[in-house]
Amino acid sequence: MSTWFQDLFGFPETTWAETRSRFAVEGEELVALPTGRRFGVGTFATPTLHALRERSEGFAPGTLRHAHVAIGDVLELHAAHEGAMFQAASQFNCLEFPGPDTTPEDGVTGYAHDPTQGPACSLAAAAATVYRNYFAPVGEHVGQTAQHQLNGLAGVLRALGDAGTKVEVRNGYTFSDDARLEPLNAALETLDRDDLMGGLRVGIQSRCAVTFASRFQPPDAPRHVSQAFCSALSCGYSPGSLARWRGLAKLVLDGAYEATLLAAAQDREDGRGSGVVWLTFLGGGVFGNSPVWIADAIGRALRRAAHLPLDVRVAHYRRVDDGMVTMIEQAAAGE
Repeated sequence: MSTWFQDLFGFPETTWAETRSRFAVEGEELVALPTGRRFGVGTFATPTLHALRERSEGFAPGTLRHAHVAIGDVLELHAAHEGAMFQAASQFNCLEFPGPDTTPEDGVTGYAHDPTQGPACSLAAAAATVYRNYFAPVGEHVGQTAQHQLNGLAGVLRALGDAGTKVEVRNGYTFSDDARLEPLNAALETLDRDDLMGGLRVGIQSRCAVTFASRFQPPDAPRHVSQAFCSALSCGYSPGSLARWRGLAKLVLDGAYEATLLAAAQDREDGRGSGVVWLTFLGGGVFGNSPVWIADAIGRALRRAAHLPLDVRVAHYRRVDDGMVTMIEQAAAGE
């Protein structure tokens, strides 16, 4: 078992209630009460895409540039990019669960044993991760539990009316089947897509402290970044045809990438960010989202944010995927 939690905070992670009682939040800081250690967690919010669009209308114009970059461990990029916005592949609760049976009560120590991109981002700013698990507001509740979790998809599903009840969100994962997705897809055809997408929420942890520059060494000087916690639909966890998920899955991907760029522009406008954005490929692998859907969504976001002064890096793990580059560039050009 990794000891990073105890090494960082001065005590091990135990039960949910006991662990939470050992912390306090004071302004933009998380305080480990037994040791007095203080960590910047910045601010956390779950804005809708609609709200992000409205805020961006008055931003100073500029020119977006983008590049494709091969990376290794994304955790190590955080300390090297002060003020950047990192998109993290998350679940709809802004946490990092290895499967749909995991709950917030399982804690965050185990993130060290998950080799995927989202947990790596979360460990880079581990104090902020503790905040999201134990202190994020969920309605009238403080902190996430099995019964009370954030759900970034809830607004979209509500707007779909009865058809929206055909998708279950459990511990941040989505579930349905072909029979239930049929009326949902029919409803999608009757609603304004852009307006429906506006109800999607993403988690924005703005200007939080980098706790680890590598696994598990602290940075040589204070560093701060922002993170956008975005989820794709977990299409691959349900029986039936992946194609039946296409309409809703593409809407969610489009919204997540657009929201990430707008949040980065907001950070820059507010003087909290550098305008550098690191994007990841959301929803691939076991989640079952087609690479074409992902590439189209990235290209669409680049096109829609072309007037904003952002420096966007599309992260490719270990080597640049030429096929993804081609599809993204075609989508960005509107082809």
